[in-house]
Amino acid sequence: MKNLVAALARACARHRLLVVLVWVGVVGALFATAFLIGPTLQDDVEVSGSDSQTANRLLEERGDSDDTGTPTSRIVVAGDDIATHADAIDEVVTALEEATGEEIENPLDDVPTATRTGVISPDGDALTLSVPGDPKEEGRAWQGEVDAALDPARDAGLEVAIGSPLGTQLDRAGGVNSELVGVIAALVVLLIALGSALAALVPVATGIIAVAGGASGVWLLSHGFGIPESAVTLAVMVGLGVGIDYALFLLSRFRQSLREGAEVIDAVAATGRGAGEAAAIAGITVALCATGLAISGVEFVAWLGFATAIVALVAVAATLTLTPAVLALIGRRALPRRERPASDAPAPPRGGWDRIAPRLTRHPVVAGAAAIAALAAVSLPALSLELGQSSAGNALPGSNQRATFDLTAEHWGAGQNSPLLIVAEGDDADLWGSLNSTIAARDDVASVSRASAQNGIITMQVIPTSGPNDAATAQLVDDLRTDVIPATGIEAHVGGVVATRLDLSDRIAERLPWLIGIVIAAAMALVAFTFRSVLLPLKAAVCNVLSITAAFGAIVWVFQEGHGVELFGLDGPMPLDPYVPMMLFAVLFGLSMDYEVFLLTAVRQAWQRGVSPRDAVTEGLARTGGVISAAAIIMIAVFLSFTFSANPVIKVFGVGLAVAVFIDATVIRLLLVPAVMTLMGRAAWWWPGRGRERIAADV
Repeated sequence: MKNLVAALARACARHRLLVVLVWVGVVGALFATAFLIGPTLQDDVEVSGSDSQTANRLLEERGDSDDTGTPTSRIVVAGDDIATHADAIDEVVTALEEATGEEIENPLDDVPTATRTGVISPDGDALTLSVPGDPKEEGRAWQGEVDAALDPARDAGLEVAIGSPLGTQLDRAGGVNSELVGVIAALVVLLIALGSALAALVPVATGIIAVAGGASGVWLLSHGFGIPESAVTLAVMVGLGVGIDYALFLLSRFRQSLREGAEVIDAVAATGRGAGEAAAIAGITVALCATGLAISGVEFVAWLGFATAIVALVAVAATLTLTPAVLALIGRRALPRRERPASDAPAPPRGGWDRIAPRLTRHPVVAGAAAIAALAAVSLPALSLELGQSSAGNALPGSNQRATFDLTAEHWGAGQNSPLLIVAEGDDADLWGSLNSTIAARDDVASVSRASAQNGIITMQVIPTSGPNDAATAQLVDDLRTDVIPATGIEAHVGGVVATRLDLSDRIAERLPWLIGIVIAAAMALVAFTFRSVLLPLKAAVCNVLSITAAFGAIVWVFQEGHGVELFGLDGPMPLDPYVPMMLFAVLFGLSMDYEVFLLTAVRQAWQRGVSPRDAVTEGLARTGGVISAAAIIMIAVFLSFTFSANPVIKVFGVGLAVAVFIDATVIRLLLVPAVMTLMGRAAWWWPGRGRERIAADV
């Protein structure tokens, strides 16, 4: 593989201008097409073969004769004795009709009916208005006009909250651009680390181009597949991190070759042979691990992995072709101005890692013990990991999503945020009388609607007394499915958002062991055949699991237990969704392999030249310590920038990924890995059939 990557890098360097133009042209066309067509992203969760999926399918078959398919946003207006604020509500309704061009029903025109149907709250202090229109299609101007139409209610001192989908779009419009923050942070780190503005722009530019190409492809694929919006966000997060890091690894190796007196084209080829191969292996590992999420059997979760894999592979392609071309274009300008001597000038002395590395490998037992102690301390909270169901009640304080959730719970009851639907095939709703009575008599049920039949499908809505995050709601769903409904002899199914999320939890609990086993086995096989070693893959798997466990410990301590959660804009603990640990494990296992591969590549090169095992580890650490540290800082900055997202789940991913990278690049790579490899000695490179013979050095 080395020769292939080196030959590709040399060819791209020779035709550098053409390669750059092709990349810019293709990505530009792809991005323009995706932007003009627009994505059709959706966050609907469907668990194939589950009870909730059957219920949701029957609901689709039931249909609604007057359903136009147009999304409707529910607006909550609250104040003491809402009927006394008729003038303000009239102004709001009139303004909404002008903004939308649609007729808006005023609940105060018929208070008794609106109260009976739940449009006006039981306490008489709140009402809801329904505004039709798709905010994404209508655009920012329409969104702003609808929001402004609610000003008369705000001016009258009433509380106003805009539900999804309009409220979600308004919340996002007022948020921080996480991608931009991440790029700026990466650029600052690179400027400090590289000492050259031009060199600092190389990883950032190539990383942005790679992410733009990958994300555009995912956008276009969303027209044929059910891709969630969070999948694109996560893919961009990971893509920016790995794209910039891989380009940085190549740039570092290129600068080293130039300092050693190599010509530009030869330096690019040498870069491809060493760092290029390592980047390819690392990127393929990330994509392979992320793709493992398909094992979940849930399209929503699978596309979290597929989108990440697509962007990661595009980043690898850019690293192997675009980056060499850009490096050839800038040539010796990749070095700081003071380091641009003639090609035969001696290389400048190395930095502090030549002094640090020997100290890290001199006492392997002490270093290893210290690393394990630190990892145990950080990982300890992971023992308290509890999976739950996040909801709009965990959204940012002050957001429309949170305000809608809170006002609904306050005036209609907590269960209004977690409605359940019982669905079955049939036409005779009268047969459901006993089921209705049984459910209504339960203490954990606030209300039950009468069964209604339409198009051969019967439905009945159940409103719990508890909210979507409450264990009592989950218990109610389980009781309905296993006891209450079967006792009546009716073959019915329980659907709704809460029921679907519970089915998702069960499915992930069932598939998670398979995911862990397959991801670890696949990554170990890749490392084994790349480095021709039996013990190194085992060591890599154990170290990666340790760093992932530490990340779990951090997110449990911060988000589940609520320590310092205010730093991320939240006002208290939040439950961790069941797909979060599955996604973090798959992505983190791949990312952890990045630094493992780059460090092992440098150690192997030293070992192949005849250096002793301890000295090979020392030299490899000295050569990669600086660039791995810089790359880790960049990736941490990129991941932490996504904590500015309005989506709390994205905040969890950002913190988890950042902590894992920090642990991986410090405790794991600087202490544990050198200690273990030093203690392993020559056995680290044992491979069946090769015995103790050295591998022929690659030249």
